Parts: sequence; C-alpha cells; structure tokens
Amino acid sequence: MLGAQQLHVGVEERFSPARKSHPALRVLPDELDVVAERLTAVGARIVWDDELAGRRRFYSEDPWGNRIELIAGRDSS
Repeated sequence: MLGAQQLHVGVEERFSPARKSHPALRVLPDELDVVAERLTAVGARIVWDDELAGRRRFYSEDPWGNRIELIAGRDSS
C-alpha cells in the first residue's frame, strides 16, 4: 500500500513526543478510509480534520506519541 518508501523513527533517551510539528503522509484518496480502519482496528486513535478545504485528512500518533498526519493525495499529483 505504501510502495517502496520507508519512514525511520528514532527515539532519544530524553524523549519528548512532537505534538504540533509532524510529518504528513500522502495516501491515495480511495485508500484513506482503509488506512483509518486499519489503524482503528489495532487500537490507534484517529482524529479527522476538515480544516483544509477540499482535502480529506486525519491525525494519529506513532507508538511513541508523535503526531502523524495522513492526507488524501490528489489524483493528478
């Protein structure tokens, strides 16, 4: 589903999760709901956000508490 990309996350000893700054991962528009369902199924909390006009997106957290945005990419991009 994510192709050949990888996201490497490191945690330092004195770690404080990023709650505001965050990576945004583009997901195919027809797969955004699938990703949300998979995350929910494994117990991850998701928060849908409609503040960006014309774009579907939600936020979740990685296992260390860092905020991650998943946003539906446009078909032409």
